[in-house]
Amino acid sequence: MGQFTFEEINLICCYRKKTRIDTVAAITAAMPYMETEIHELAERTAEKLKKLTEEEFAGLVFLPAEDME
Repeated sequence: MGQFTFEEINLICCYRKKTRIDTVAAITAAMPYMETEIHELAERTAEKLKKLTEEEFAGLVFLPAEDME
């Protein structure tokens, strides 16, 4: 899953829905409440998700990363 960064994967895990469209909608709906840095991450992540097909999205496994410390 090289197309998504560690931070993007964690964000997707927070907002993941059954479909790519619903996941993008959930992220987009939360953006007005995000601080600038997270908002930029959310915009970037949503744009990457929009480039996937529903089939590609359904085939991806997003697991939240654990704290490595």
